[in-house]
Amino acid sequence: MKFDARTTLAILVVMTLAGAAYMSFGVLDMGPTKQITRLTLLLNSSGGLMPTSEVTMRGIKVGRVSGIQTTATGLAVSIDVDRGHPVPADSAISVENLSAAGEQYIDFRPELIAPPYFTDGAVIPPDRVAPIVTASDLLTKANVLFTALDLDQIKAIINDMSEAFAGNDDAIDSLAVTAWLTAQVIHDDKELLATLFSNVSTFTTNMGELNAGEIISETGKILPRSIPAFLQLIKQIEILSHTGVGVIGPNDPVGILVAKVGEYLNMLAGPLSTFATVLAPALAPLHDIKVDAGHWLDFWESTFNDTGGVRVQLNVPAWHE
Repeated sequence: MKFDARTTLAILVVMTLAGAAYMSFGVLDMGPTKQITRLTLLLNSSGGLMPTSEVTMRGIKVGRVSGIQTTATGLAVSIDVDRGHPVPADSAISVENLSAAGEQYIDFRPELIAPPYFTDGAVIPPDRVAPIVTASDLLTKANVLFTALDLDQIKAIINDMSEAFAGNDDAIDSLAVTAWLTAQVIHDDKELLATLFSNVSTFTTNMGELNAGEIISETGKILPRSIPAFLQLIKQIEILSHTGVGVIGPNDPVGILVAKVGEYLNMLAGPLSTFATVLAPALAPLHDIKVDAGHWLDFWESTFNDTGGVRVQLNVPAWHE
């Protein structure tokens, strides 16, 4: 089917208008009835921002960058924010990357979405914006890092590590088994370990009520002064230990007396054992006799008073005519 030139031109105009409307309302988020809050963000560098970059609040799109102008000290970034999403004035501001090589965007991170909010025409100073780290900055720093590295030293470290692992397969296997057993113990006894750490935490927390810092500080002052006295005590104990050396020996009077007493006890051991054997049948009837010590104490107290006298009780027999 073929159209004439006028029809084809009309179709192209309609498609152009539809594409422009889509770009305006769908992509650029522009609308004749949409109310916006215009903000100006001052930056030292753009950080990769473009006039079409998005503006988000906690990751949700709330506006876009409408323009970037140069100033005497840096850049002035114009931001159009939807009034349906007011931005708190105390929000943290940063320029983020969609990915390592993606487009940058401005992100507001308020702790709480509550007044006061940014008003129309507000100017945000550059010190409110977190430092911008661009891909070029990272590449420059990485280049400086690699330049500072000594390749010979890196090679020597790699060789040393290779030599350390060479021929130590058994040791490495043992370490792996130990690590696995440790992980198994932690997994099986995690409740006990949690209780232990909780008790340690409670103990250290309660130590704060004892003014542990002051006690340790005072101990640190007293302890150095007590060290000389402690050393003197050790010295005196050493002198005392050497004083008793040679006082009692086999040739001294005390040593001779102890040896003689030992001989006499050995001599008496035989007769005493025989005497005890003979005396045992005679004392057998006394085994079942129990002595009431309390009764004798009561009898003693009732007989002798505290003044040294003796109390005597006489029982008079009854008289019968």
